[in-house]
Amino acid sequence: MRTKTDAGRVLPRTVLLLLIPALLPALFGCAGRRPALPSPPVDLYTSPERALRAIEASAPGDQTLAATARIEIRSGDQRHLLKAAITLKRPEQLRLVSFPVLGPPDFYLSIDAGELRVFSPGTDGGVFYTGRATARNILRFFPLALPAADMVSLLTGHPPHILQASSLQGQWDEGLYRVDRYLGGERTLSVWIDPEGDRLRRVQAFLEGGAVAYTAELADHAPTGTGFAPRRVTLTTDSASLTLRYTEYGPAGDEEPFALPIPEGMVPVSLD
Repeated sequence: MRTKTDAGRVLPRTVLLLLIPALLPALFGCAGRRPALPSPPVDLYTSPERALRAIEASAPGDQTLAATARIEIRSGDQRHLLKAAITLKRPEQLRLVSFPVLGPPDFYLSIDAGELRVFSPGTDGGVFYTGRATARNILRFFPLALPAADMVSLLTGHPPHILQASSLQGQWDEGLYRVDRYLGGERTLSVWIDPEGDRLRRVQAFLEGGAVAYTAELADHAPTGTGFAPRRVTLTTDSASLTLRYTEYGPAGDEEPFALPIPEGMVPVSLD
């Protein structure tokens, strides 16, 4: 049997059968391919500096924010769940009160003017700690060694301070705009910005030599005060992760001092 082509010529059936496998990829090869991401407007972020300014304009700014949150901490095989009331203000002021599932607060922490204060209630009045607000001291009470300023910035939807004494490079990365900070020729920080609303989506900080110090993922941005802030923040290191989900978030009312008061008659334990 012979088959006619559009030009009237005749091809042997065996030749036609041989051509079918060669034609199938051309006809159906596109079906399984991942659709290409739309190209961003070329004038959206003309420089890394402009992209960072766009984040600052969309985030809540430096106002004092009050929040309640559910926190999940994973470290090794251990998993801890807690509720917390949090007050935040950039650059590095924080106050946290932790509540167990049942009962009164069981943990208090404050960072103010570079000082860390922690009160752990318990028998005989509990223990009060004071020391510098370093990543090392914070690690004593949370399984994440983050500088205080980085933690407060990320929890309010801002990147860590990125401009000082640094060289910046920007490029598009799977639909997000990535800004890389270099110090002495080595990358120390990367931030990913969603052009849809100028939202901060991801941050990675690097140690000397290129190892990742921590990763932050920010999601579910919603109106907060004068801007937008994430409702879910996940901080991850090589040994632990902390996921914080805000249940309430907004400008603080009457501002209280951030530093925890030292109970009368209690002698603080130094962390330094």
